[in-house]
Amino acid sequence: MSAPRPVLGAPAAAIILPRNEQRLPNGMRATFVHAGAVPLTSVRLVLRTGSADVPAGRAWLDRFVHDYLREGTEVRDASTFADAMAAIGGQLSIAAGEHTTVLSTEVLAEHAPEAIALLAEVARQPRFPAAEAERLRADLRRSLDLALAQPQYVTYAAFRAALYPDHPYGRVIPDPAAFEGFDADAARAFWSSETGAQRALLLVGGLFDEDAAIAAWRAAFEGWEPGAAPVDRPPTPARGPSIHLIDRPGAEQSTMYVGRAVPDPTLPDYVALEVTNALLAGSFASRITMNIREANGYTYSPRGVISSRPHDSTWIEIADVTTNVTGAALSEMFKEIERLRAEAPPAEELVGIQNYAAGSFVIRQATPNGILDHLEFLDLHGLDATYSATYVERVRAVTPDEVRRIASEYLGSDAMTIAVAGDRAQVDAQLAPFGPLTP
Repeated sequence: MSAPRPVLGAPAAAIILPRNEQRLPNGMRATFVHAGAVPLTSVRLVLRTGSADVPAGRAWLDRFVHDYLREGTEVRDASTFADAMAAIGGQLSIAAGEHTTVLSTEVLAEHAPEAIALLAEVARQPRFPAAEAERLRADLRRSLDLALAQPQYVTYAAFRAALYPDHPYGRVIPDPAAFEGFDADAARAFWSSETGAQRALLLVGGLFDEDAAIAAWRAAFEGWEPGAAPVDRPPTPARGPSIHLIDRPGAEQSTMYVGRAVPDPTLPDYVALEVTNALLAGSFASRITMNIREANGYTYSPRGVISSRPHDSTWIEIADVTTNVTGAALSEMFKEIERLRAEAPPAEELVGIQNYAAGSFVIRQATPNGILDHLEFLDLHGLDATYSATYVERVRAVTPDEVRRIASEYLGSDAMTIAVAGDRAQVDAQLAPFGPLTP
């Protein structure tokens, strides 16, 4: 006779480590967090500039600038800068977003001050060699060709263009003709106008000498001009229903993005929305996944996500399904949405999802890089430590009736934006029951 299954207890609350937050007279901020047991330090310079700051008609200028940042600084060329990073056990990483550009590295603890100085050098003294502009433009053209060959990319682009018309969030695919205007002067002008001390946050996490790190930060950044303050551009998302089809003749799969605008992280319903998403679509045991993957075999890896920007969020279900079941998969997605809108989930099902959501949050805070990820999130949305300290408690407080309310208020199938990349000859008729295609 097998032993009874163990009963899981409630996840522990996340341990919120002390943070030393500092500010310079020029407006630059820094946060230092001691975490972990390995003598490594993660250093990030978060700059509040990204694709949302690029003027209309110049999409991907930010990518061009980020590629240029890898070409070295006024002090060291690309090779010499790479050698300097390697000498302290690190390398430069650049992560780009809609509102942030993140320069980062991870080094042995004793080299944290040098790492801070090197990241400051990239931000304050980028090289922008004119001779490299044509090569970098050619790289952009190749990247665009590769992106346009990916159904996930073109579907995402169509979804964003439909949801955010006349807004930077909707300008995903660039005009390649505009690349001709991308040169060293354009890169320098963008970086100069869109960066500065007011837009900068240094994050240091791990094991390190805090006094030495603070001294290095002050020395590297005290003389930086404040620059312009960051600008948020809250959109007015379009409300569905709308269906957008990208024809891929002969495609054996249809790639689908189905979603709509939902509350952002600053609003009271956001945490309950995260729990609702985990139950509906955002975990392996979610209802949509169990339906279209496990029960029907329409897809291998569907996922529901909440994508957030300042004062804006979208809920999205993403799936690649076999072409001949495109319509059937959509029907099953909407069936699960409407079932949750009409009927509160059983308490036992919800408890499992709450354990998953709370446990995932705690696990993500277990490493220095996970902590810095969370600090970036808080800063981007203007949230404080209270959000972190109460997160698990708020997840555990979500009730079945609240899940039903959240689904009912925010996830109505009749207001979804749908983007599909697939074989029009096979998919057209399957999409007809969901409404007319948008030209």
